Formats: sequence, structure tokens, C-alpha cells
Amino acid sequence: MTRSGVGWSGADVAGAGTPIGWVREVVLDSPDPERLARFWAGLLGGEPVRWYDGWWTLEPPPHGQRLSFQQSADPGSGGVHVDVLVDDLEAAHERVLAAGGRYETERWSPRPAQDGTAVPWRVYRDPDGHAFCLVVR
Repeated sequence: MTRSGVGWSGADVAGAGTPIGWVREVVLDSPDPERLARFWAGLLGGEPVRWYDGWWTLEPPPHGQRLSFQQSADPGSGGVHVDVLVDDLEAAHERVLAAGGRYETERWSPRPAQDGTAVPWRVYRDPDGHAFCLVVR
């Protein structure tokens, strides 16, 4: 069936079940990528490393996912955000605020925890205005 046909799905495309690649890293734009890399290193670990002018990466990748920062005069315009899994929401909240992050709101997952309780998450902004969430494991 064609894309415009009713019932089309990605499974109709040759090789749709085969990945075309993998996510190597999440990249955030920043007017000061070194400062932003240090902010995130303080929360997630890793060492901020300058790869080249205007590009910083946390090394080694925290938990296997690379987070990088590129020079840009227009931060936060890409709509990228990061979910950060935490064990202690209150302690993580305090660290984010102390590091210069800004709290926005608290929300609850529509899917309850195994014990039936609501699962909260909080939305923040980093110093350049990128959204990220703290999510309870």
C-alpha cells in the first residue's frame, strides 16, 4: 500500500524492521558550550572535553549515552530535552537548583508505579533554557 493509502505502516517499507543506525549522542546548542558541559557534568558525571573549537562532550559517556554541546547563538531552539532517571527526586532537585538550573513544574505519569502510586517527574531548564526532566526510577 502507498503512503497515502489507508492502513499504511512503516512495516510496508523495505527493511523497516532494520535500524538505519543508533543514537550516538544528544547535542545541545549553547552560546557557551564549555559552561553548559560543566553544568551537566556536575549533575550526570563525566569529564567535559573540548573536541574542537565550539564543541564539548562529556567523557566517558555517562551510562553509555553521549551528551555534547555545540557553539550556537540561538540556544534552546531545537526542542531537545533530556530525561534523567533519579533515585531521590528531592536531592536531585536541590542539586539542579544549586548548579544554576531553573524549576518549571511537577507532573505525574499517567502510568502508576508497580505499587499503584503516582510517579512524579519535574521539568527544569538548564542555564541556556533547554528543557529537561528529573524522573523517579
